[in-house]
Amino acid sequence: MKKMLLITAFLFAFMPFIAYAAGPGAKPGFHPHISVQEEYNDNINLTGTNEEDDFITTVKPGLKYSNMDSVSGIDLDYTAGFVFYDSDSDKNYVSHNGLLNLKYLTKEHFNFYFKDSFIRSDDPREREYFTLTEENKYVLSTKMEREVYWRNVAAPTVEYQFGPENRVGVNYRNNIYKTESTAGEDSREDYLNPYFAYSFDPKNAVYLEYGYTIGNFEQSPDLIGHRANAKYTHRFDPKFSVFGEYTFSMRDFDSPSVDYDVHEPSVGISYAFSPTLNGSAQAGYFLKDPQTGSTKDGISYKAGITNRDVRTSYVLSLQGGYNEDFFTSENLGFSRYHRLTGSVTHSLDMRTSIGLYGNGERADFDSDRKDWIWGIGATASYNPLKWLIFSLDVSHKKRDSNVDINDYAENRGVLIITATY
Repeated sequence: MKKMLLITAFLFAFMPFIAYAAGPGAKPGFHPHISVQEEYNDNINLTGTNEEDDFITTVKPGLKYSNMDSVSGIDLDYTAGFVFYDSDSDKNYVSHNGLLNLKYLTKEHFNFYFKDSFIRSDDPREREYFTLTEENKYVLSTKMEREVYWRNVAAPTVEYQFGPENRVGVNYRNNIYKTESTAGEDSREDYLNPYFAYSFDPKNAVYLEYGYTIGNFEQSPDLIGHRANAKYTHRFDPKFSVFGEYTFSMRDFDSPSVDYDVHEPSVGISYAFSPTLNGSAQAGYFLKDPQTGSTKDGISYKAGITNRDVRTSYVLSLQGGYNEDFFTSENLGFSRYHRLTGSVTHSLDMRTSIGLYGNGERADFDSDRKDWIWGIGATASYNPLKWLIFSLDVSHKKRDSNVDINDYAENRGVLIITATY
């Protein structure tokens, strides 16, 4: 706590300079920021026994930049974190979190996009990359220790556009995961994804894609994957559409893992209730057919609703079917799952907002391990000055497993003071 007070005093000393940067002479597009974060966590390693608590102080300078328009531009958001543990200075380290989006659309209708996500952290739970914070989605794998890992995901896209919705192109994804944990394993994913989208008329469209995956793992058997998807959409009007799709996946592993195929047909609808409120629902059936052993099947489904207006924003997602947990700390593989996630943020006035978020998930793995994972949290923020924000986040997370060593419960509180451009 003494570190928090000293660093906060240091931050306030620099605030006049940050406020000056927000004045008329500031360069458009650049948004430097710095924050001080104090966290109390009663189970920093997410263990079921011998829980260890600590206060964690983080100083986070960063920079945002954007000049994005309808044709080209850059969105950049980078933050470094100088992390200090109160009880064990050996755990101190420097975190990094960066997101980059590039776009360039040529007059010749060739479009170029590039996304990159980089994270260096010791947090035992990892968010799914390229998802928004309010989506509240995490990978299934969890590290039960505070060891630093880093992940970089680079994803360029090149496409040729030959109509308002007609295009042919190819995505590539390079996903590298490295960990200092002796219990985890390094991995690399190379994913190539050609696609074709074509609208026959304003009401009817098709989308075809193929995905080829090369997966290399430090300990687990390496993977070659194939995925083919075909989707047909019919629009009744600009707000309402229905669709049907079929997905076929092949997973070819090195020995001793068992190869398998997955078939998944489904149908769905999407509807725009208003310019800010959108909903969708999808239902299908999946069949996992392994090279040896018994098949597994079940209902697959997705449903979601999103509202983003000036005062209240919320995201609610319901999913189920099968999941594949690869290129993570544990590489848990295939599972049948059900997941509910959601968040809501409401502005009480121009300066104050509050929020709630939560998740619940059931995962049944091929190893006969079964996990119940759930969590709930609340947020509040106060913006007394244009460049100053106070925010608070409190949460409770829990996992119950039929394998007792995987159980944990965590209570966490975070106070953040941010000075921004």
